[in-house]
Amino acid sequence: MSRRRGTQQLTPEAQRELEALDAAIGGEPVAPEHAALAELALALCQERPLPSAGFVRELDARAARGFRSAASEERSGAQARGARGTRLLGKRRDARAARWRVARRRLAAGLGAGTVLAAAVVASLVAFSGGRSEHQFHALSSPELAPSISGPGRADQLGTAERGPAQATAPGNADRALAAPPVTLRAIERTATLDVGVSQRSIQSTAGRVFTLVSAFGGYVRQSSVSSGSSGSSGQGGASFDVRLPSARLSGAIAALSHLGHVRSETDTTNDVSDQLGVLRRALGDLRAERASLLRQLSAASSADLLAALKERLRAVEAHIARLQARLRALNARVDYTSLALSLTPEESSGASSGSLTPGGAAKDAARILDAALAVVVLAAAALLPLAVLVIAGWSAIALTRRRLREQALDAS
Repeated sequence: MSRRRGTQQLTPEAQRELEALDAAIGGEPVAPEHAALAELALALCQERPLPSAGFVRELDARAARGFRSAASEERSGAQARGARGTRLLGKRRDARAARWRVARRRLAAGLGAGTVLAAAVVASLVAFSGGRSEHQFHALSSPELAPSISGPGRADQLGTAERGPAQATAPGNADRALAAPPVTLRAIERTATLDVGVSQRSIQSTAGRVFTLVSAFGGYVRQSSVSSGSSGSSGQGGASFDVRLPSARLSGAIAALSHLGHVRSETDTTNDVSDQLGVLRRALGDLRAERASLLRQLSAASSADLLAALKERLRAVEAHIARLQARLRALNARVDYTSLALSLTPEESSGASSGSLTPGGAAKDAARILDAALAVVVLAAAALLPLAVLVIAGWSAIALTRRRLREQALDAS
């Protein structure tokens, strides 16, 4: 409920005085009865203070803003600052998202390069070790010899690999696989000899290289003899080595040792020991079964004479088992490692070293130099292949990242 305020009416006299004041201030004539009032109004106008220039500017600025209050201006400034902060946060968020996208692309490129490198390393290892069965064993299809080396135990050292019908995948091949006898890989014992002719002056250095090459191929020198003499024809000088090399790497080792000089002679002898291994394994199985039976009889024996007899027999069986195990280990070692008799025979140097430079000697020297250079190039290519893959993958990732950044910059503009 509101109260209505009444309007106060001016008297005619007051109305006339106000009109006289307006006329005096405006410079118009005033009635004589209001002359004193007009003089007072003019005196007051002359005494009024003038505003300063700063106040005038502030008043003009407030008028331009519509005479808004300080609180309203503070709220407007806070809103403007909030809008600027929101825009800045949005830009920072977009920048972080762009950096994360670039980092994910680089991570994906790095993982791809690592995968390619791992695949290259695995492929090289498989290619390097793929010739094991070719150098160590020969295939034989007679089924009656399969049980001799197909039992459990050291099957990898015996060189056995039996392919049964389970490997026939096509329906048409199933009947043939069931009817065909199993293919058994034989255990082969190998011995080799190699006679290399070298210069008399390089016997000692070449002997040192023999040890290095043998170690590089996973073998060892069992016995060696190095001597220096005046000439190879007189029986003095030269070197001999009793070398043990892994059978799977024999061909590569002989090829490397052949580069030490001129190959004078080379032999390779093989001996199939699959039957011997089968006999040893069956004999060991029988003896172990007998030992188990003796142990059961010992646990049930009651008389002293029977106990003594059983113990004596048990000692004999265990001694026989130990001897057979030693023979089996020795035979496995001969299968796994090939015995190589290496000889370094001193001989006169051909070509320019002996003072008789001939076209044939020069051609041989050139062939050896080209062979060595080609070997170095192949080794360097094998060593640089993973690095080249990494460089190509990194370059591709950088190029892709730059292109994406340019596209983003163009989209933003």
